Amino acid sequence: LNYVITVAISAFFVPHYLGVFWEPLTKSPGDILAGIGVVVALSAVNVIGVRESARISSLLTILALATQVLLIILGFALVLNFGTLIDNVHWGVAPRWGDFALAIAVAMISYTGIETLSNMAEEARNPRRIIPRSMRFVVIAVLVISAGLPAVALSAMPVTESGGEFSTVLATDFAADPVLGIVRNMDLGVLATPMEFYVGLLAAIILLVATNAGIIGVSRLTYSMGQYQQLPDRLRHISPRSRTPVVAIVVFGVVASLMIIPGQAKFLGTMYTFGAMLSFTIAHAALIGLRWRLARNKMRELPGDVRVTNGKEEWYRAPLNLRLRGVDIPLFAVIGGLGTLAAWVVVMALESVTLLAGSAWLVVGLALYVVYRRRRGLTLTETRKVELPPLAGVEPVKYPSVLAAFEEDTYSESAMATALKLASHKRGNVRVVVTLTTPQHLDIDAPLGEAEETAQSIIEA
Repeated sequence: LNYVITVAISAFFVPHYLGVFWEPLTKSPGDILAGIGVVVALSAVNVIGVRESARISSLLTILALATQVLLIILGFALVLNFGTLIDNVHWGVAPRWGDFALAIAVAMISYTGIETLSNMAEEARNPRRIIPRSMRFVVIAVLVISAGLPAVALSAMPVTESGGEFSTVLATDFAADPVLGIVRNMDLGVLATPMEFYVGLLAAIILLVATNAGIIGVSRLTYSMGQYQQLPDRLRHISPRSRTPVVAIVVFGVVASLMIIPGQAKFLGTMYTFGAMLSFTIAHAALIGLRWRLARNKMRELPGDVRVTNGKEEWYRAPLNLRLRGVDIPLFAVIGGLGTLAAWVVVMALESVTLLAGSAWLVVGLALYVVYRRRRGLTLTETRKVELPPLAGVEPVKYPSVLAAFEEDTYSESAMATALKLASHKRGNVRVVVTLTTPQHLDIDAPLGEAEETAQSIIEA
């Protein structure tokens, strides 16, 4: 559900930011048709098997982060007013208590995505050190952005009263493109129009990347679940031509398009909150359950190649654990689980449409799961991976060390990704070598200047 909503909500907001170039894209049905067009186009790209460049995505992400920091700095200098921020709040009236509770739940989705850093564990050289450190940096960045931008926005577009009703153009005119609202209301002078075009284009590109990431994510998740017989084989089937799960991409692309049709940004936001908060609640409970099973010797092996010996955990553990009956209970998981559970309940209690749609999704999904597992002769809790026929005369190989060699100016991201994947099975090392051509008139150990710098940049990439 989270991936599908990510696709829908990201694609729906793309035309709203591109509206700086053509206004009809900001209104219905232009935004709906354009959003569906984005989903169809990116689904087709993924069906064909075209891969996006990780380097380009990283560059765009850094550029987007830098732009948001720049807007915060300009906003603090030009429009930030703490008195206005305080005056914006009228407890119990603007916001009403129910809206305030719902806003907290929706705001929590700002922090979704941080957990995806854990996916780097298999590729990181030292995951116990790198993953927690990266997590801290990302949390700080999210805190700065999620606190700074709203403060600037509500200073530039404060809450006003008219006829006893409180409102702000941030929640009306700029609900679908709030960053553009900040640019237009900061009095940037001659820079206003260029900044509008720049922010609109950059935001649209970032949303396209997010849409594509959602499509890739749902296809990978579908394939993984299919391997463990949790989804029908047809969905996980890989096309021999494009090497992608075509059926899964098409099916969930259609579902995402259907969710765009109502054209309701609030519905998409609350649905995302519904799915995200439920997922995080289950994840927190699963972590506590994992600790219990390990302490009770119910589980002697963790996923991957991490072993548990003598009942002692051999992996990174978050701080603040409460030892209860021999089990280290992670307090952050307890607090986080209770918080996300409360947010999920709030969304269900205050948004009846979201409750119905989310519940229907869960009921249909569970029903299909039960029927499929029964037909396969499996219990509902049994974990069994699909057994593939072994290749004749071929023994599975695991590489503790992989050498990736490149000639100068021939770096290949796909080759490097393959090397990382080969080494990840045993948490091995990947050694990168770049060969250089030494001119015949120079000594073999003569410095090559720019060529050596290029080779070093390839090694560090």
